[in-house]
Amino acid sequence: MTYFEFLGRWYNLAFLALGAAGLLSAAWGRVRDRDLFRLAAALVITAVIGLTWNGAIHDLRLGEPGPRFPYVLAGSAAAGWLAGRWLWRFRSRHFRPISAVRFNRAGHEGVEARLVTRGAGAIPGSGRAQWQDSEGTLHVVHVHTSGEEIGFGRRVLLDRFDTSVESYLVTALPRRRRSERSRDAASGK
Repeated sequence: MTYFEFLGRWYNLAFLALGAAGLLSAAWGRVRDRDLFRLAAALVITAVIGLTWNGAIHDLRLGEPGPRFPYVLAGSAAAGWLAGRWLWRFRSRHFRPISAVRFNRAGHEGVEARLVTRGAGAIPGSGRAQWQDSEGTLHVVHVHTSGEEIGFGRRVLLDRFDTSVESYLVTALPRRRRSERSRDAASGK
């Protein structure tokens, strides 16, 4: 039996339909500007788990997948729902949506940002830093230092905006140790 013949069996068609429904709901959410990520992820993961489970039953010669279909469907639906929920929570926690983007605005002295260019030096505008505010606006600004070189990914503090060159003077914040990061993550900072 070829793989396509295996996919055409009735017990796999349900999972193919769930996968197609997940992809269509993701596309529909993009078109309608709605967040259907949780539903789409749960459906697609359910389909992948169900097809994999049926394939394992078939390939390992554990019997015919047809009689086990209700158990495979229930197990893959539960696992798909849990994995979809976990992915949705991970995405909403670590990848917040961006509502707007603003470039080089003055008036953000004292804000903590992250350097997103290879480095920043004493030349005004030699680096860029960004941060996202509570409304979802991503701010990108030109930065420079008072002389030292700062590398990519460093946290910096915006000190003073120089209007003549439209660049913030920044100070590199001390690197956090791993234990401080895990404490901040546990406390919700």
